[in-house]
Amino acid sequence: MKKSCKPPIFHLIFIPFLLSSCHKEEFNRFPLADQYNINGEELTLAFDEFKTVEGALSLIVCREGTIIAEEYSYYNNYGPDSIKNVMSVTKSFTGVLVGLAIEKGFIESVNDPISKYLNGIVTFPDDIKATITIDQLLKMTFGHAWNGTSASSMFIECFFESEDNLQFIIDLPLVATPGTIFNYSDGASHLLSAIITEATGINTIDFARENLFDPLGITDFEWSTDDRGYPIGAAYLRIKPHDMVKFANLIQHKGYYSGLQIVPQAWINEMTTTKISTNNDVPYGPEYGYQIWLGDAAGHRYYMAMGWGGQFIFIVPDQQLVVTATCWTSNLTDQQAGEHWMSIIKIIMEMIFPSIID
Repeated sequence: MKKSCKPPIFHLIFIPFLLSSCHKEEFNRFPLADQYNINGEELTLAFDEFKTVEGALSLIVCREGTIIAEEYSYYNNYGPDSIKNVMSVTKSFTGVLVGLAIEKGFIESVNDPISKYLNGIVTFPDDIKATITIDQLLKMTFGHAWNGTSASSMFIECFFESEDNLQFIIDLPLVATPGTIFNYSDGASHLLSAIITEATGINTIDFARENLFDPLGITDFEWSTDDRGYPIGAAYLRIKPHDMVKFANLIQHKGYYSGLQIVPQAWINEMTTTKISTNNDVPYGPEYGYQIWLGDAAGHRYYMAMGWGGQFIFIVPDQQLVVTATCWTSNLTDQQAGEHWMSIIKIIMEMIFPSIID
């Protein structure tokens, strides 16, 4: 008998089903997107574009407290369980810690002069610097020459070359009357860390662990210190990508997280209220609160913590949206770091934000 060359009927049915399923699976790379009113195709394009950034490590999109999409490049073996230096995203953590120190009565007020906590720790050369306030540090109006978002940043000179990091910051010449002009300063943020330690009587790391990290479930972290052992208030906190999301959701929900009011709502409101114009010091960062950038996109208010080389936490409160990103930073030139930073922020602002369906 001549055998038929036609495949069995179940093969004819099954093969198209397989092709259809594969196509559907590829299209539904983020199956929760539709459920949370996010355009899945546009989100996929954004994640694909993120992969083209050299050294891109992690990208997470979270809405209504649920992670909708997350991917890791495993560049240099960094993955979801790796702790990453989030660079200047650290500043927003420092800002929250100041609020906790105030709530617990260790710091009386943001209007306190910094000399109240740092006298004897540093030498103030004049009354003007002695009367600079915590408020002025928080909103980056110290008045000294730092220019942290430019190539003339003093970060290396301060933390790697000076003999006394804190005194170096205090001794920098003033170029503006304190409180009047925005000047992004790692030095200002670092003084806040020293003030937290001196005001509370315990190292800022231990204060953070007890009052912020443990309540958030952040258990695996590192925080580099200056030459005296004060954690660098401006940078070098190392945490996992999911811990960035936890912190963002804490801000999103005004200090409330997992059934606990960890940070006073009033302090989160204070941090995220515009204190000063940045004169567009960085793209997408026209305003500044307390240790956090502020702006608007398509009628939606957002808060941004950002760091050198492409570290980001974005919070869009009225859309219950959180986006975080990390990127490799070791051995980069300032130009490379700037290019990575710009590439990633454009992906977030111009691809991920528009994928959200109001």
